[in-house]
Amino acid sequence: MINLRLLDRLGDWNPQLYREIKGRLKFRNLAVAGAVSVVTQCLIFLPFYLQVFSSKNYSNYCLKDKQFQCLVNPAGFVLIDWQDWWLDLFNQLSIIFAFVLLVGGVHMLIGDVGKEQRRGTLNFIKLSPQSSENILIGKILGAPILLYIGILLAIPLHLASAIGAGFPFGLLIGFYLLIGASCFLLYSTMLLQSFQVGFFTWPCTFLSLIFISPWLQILQGVLYAAKRQDIYNSNFQWFYLPIGSNLSLLMGFLLLNIGFWGYWSWQALNRRFLQPSATLISKGQSYWLVACLELCILGFFLGENLNSVHSNDYWRWFELIAFVECLNLFCFMYLIGLLSPQRQELQDWARYEQLRIKNEKLKVKSASVRSSFSSGIFNPLIQDLIWGEKSPVLVAIALNLVIKTVIWGGWIIFVIPNVYKIQALIVLILSANWILICAAIAQQMILMKTPKRLWWSLITINGLIVLPPLGFALLGISPNEMPGLWLLSALPWLGMQYASAITIFLSLLGQLSILGLLTLQLTKKLQKAGESASQSLFSAPPPL
Repeated sequence: MINLRLLDRLGDWNPQLYREIKGRLKFRNLAVAGAVSVVTQCLIFLPFYLQVFSSKNYSNYCLKDKQFQCLVNPAGFVLIDWQDWWLDLFNQLSIIFAFVLLVGGVHMLIGDVGKEQRRGTLNFIKLSPQSSENILIGKILGAPILLYIGILLAIPLHLASAIGAGFPFGLLIGFYLLIGASCFLLYSTMLLQSFQVGFFTWPCTFLSLIFISPWLQILQGVLYAAKRQDIYNSNFQWFYLPIGSNLSLLMGFLLLNIGFWGYWSWQALNRRFLQPSATLISKGQSYWLVACLELCILGFFLGENLNSVHSNDYWRWFELIAFVECLNLFCFMYLIGLLSPQRQELQDWARYEQLRIKNEKLKVKSASVRSSFSSGIFNPLIQDLIWGEKSPVLVAIALNLVIKTVIWGGWIIFVIPNVYKIQALIVLILSANWILICAAIAQQMILMKTPKRLWWSLITINGLIVLPPLGFALLGISPNEMPGLWLLSALPWLGMQYASAITIFLSLLGQLSILGLLTLQLTKKLQKAGESASQSLFSAPPPL
């Protein structure tokens, strides 16, 4: 059934993919995959075909005159717009292909890797001389191989419908690239999620269904736009590129974004696969990630996209700021989780820092050395807090917030009307302080000894975000009555219009005071954790 020479070459290139394919490409499996593919194509094609001949005098795809009446031929049968018919069939097949590949592929991939994890063979695979990239690529390409074969058997019908619909060949290639990139992004993201919380097949399948629902709607709109250009005949822009009126630019933009997020998801997955205790991304990577994310969002807030916003419309401008800040709040909460080291690594880092400082003190033997004592201690500490993967996350989050604030501060200065500039900049600062407070709380909770400290951290942070505004609303505390309370919440823009200068100053002072106390408490906890780790290390009995 299988070309052995081809399999040998495949085994030389990727042994894991060879293992996956060899175990699945049996005659029975291939027959079932082929039968399911053919039956599914018939179930899709026949209803479309029967619609054409359901009535002699009317059809949904008939050619119409100026009075929107169906045209008929001399024999009395309606004239069919076959191009429109093929287009609908093409769109239907495209959406079904995308759905099956995305949802079905996730189900098969997570189920297979979860089975390997339960059997213990996944750890054995990790010990093989293969690179982690080869193993993961082998899993992604090999686990859903029967699904891929079923889709390949349906490609001829899909191509025929594209040709019949007059679908541009370049856009068809772009569509296939979009589907492939989407599968890569979703597969790597779901694998990453499973390595974090466990391999639960059906929950991951349901989660992927939630993720792809809006994407399928966008994809369907793009497909119809290939024939009906008026759907995307808009002034929607991204960095002044007319992606709303140019379908090729739109598909290129979608492909670029999917590739961008797929790259970062793959980097995190590769790190997690190699080192289960490591952070998902490094701090250096996080700075690039945040800068790229903010610039990507910024592109939608320039040019003709803002033409509908009047210069004196306070709430319209602050709706835009609220959208940006809510999106950043979600992203930064996730970033805190990506960068936060585990409790044991924090303890090891704290112990190492204490030992390093003691060694620096022992080197102080002359005045010339004493003069450089401070820099000898603090320079490595600062570098470690900025770049070290085992150090606390607070400084890295602060630097990422600086990147975000600089980008959006520039947008506020050059785009927002002068009358709202100061208020908008203060909202940026209040939001950044709030995220830093959440990061400090999350870092302290990770140092707890409770087994569910990660879940407690998530619950606490989400409670701090949701409960204060919800409590204010239930108690009837409106932003115009007590704006100071709203400035201290996760939604400071709601109270900004009604806040006086003294209220804003006190809110900023209160946030900085809370942040200072939390930072001081975190420092003491780290010192205590380092001392405890050192004592337990040095008090351990020598091995026999």
